[in-house]
Amino acid sequence: MRTILNAAACVAMLIIALLPAVSAKDKDEGFAGRWVLDKQHSQGDQAPLGLEQRIKQDGSDLVIESKFPEPKNGIVPLLYLGVMVTQIRLSTDGQEVKSQVGPFAMASKTKVVFGALETDWSAVVNGDQVQGHWLRTLSPDGKRCTLQIKESSTQGQGGEATLEFVRK
Repeated sequence: MRTILNAAACVAMLIIALLPAVSAKDKDEGFAGRWVLDKQHSQGDQAPLGLEQRIKQDGSDLVIESKFPEPKNGIVPLLYLGVMVTQIRLSTDGQEVKSQVGPFAMASKTKVVFGALETDWSAVVNGDQVQGHWLRTLSPDGKRCTLQIKESSTQGQGGEATLEFVRK
């Protein structure tokens, strides 16, 4: 009887020990997948209608591949710099990552805060220092992703948008 109780206690401790590991893994990969913009629930000037993002986990990095229709005038609004780009890599360990965004160099730092992804970025665009902040959050069921965008520049221009995505 004592052997059975010891075996049951070992199994229970093993299950308890594995639960946090599974939860942490799910939390880290929660943003991975294919996301399609929900234009009815998105807010912001010139929202990139038709935007799709595929997010892939690569160690501590996230690789975001995007598809979107090119703007008719060929110019991506400054507010969506780094969002409307074919591919961007973000390091979730807080290390600075340099990315080429069209003709501009962009530096970004991303960290995970309470399950949300926070990215601060900067770039020089036509001599203007531009800074932005992205906050990505998941709905409790993991089926929706909200991307809050804030952008400002030394020339006083700036903007905000909230893009809602649905997992596909």
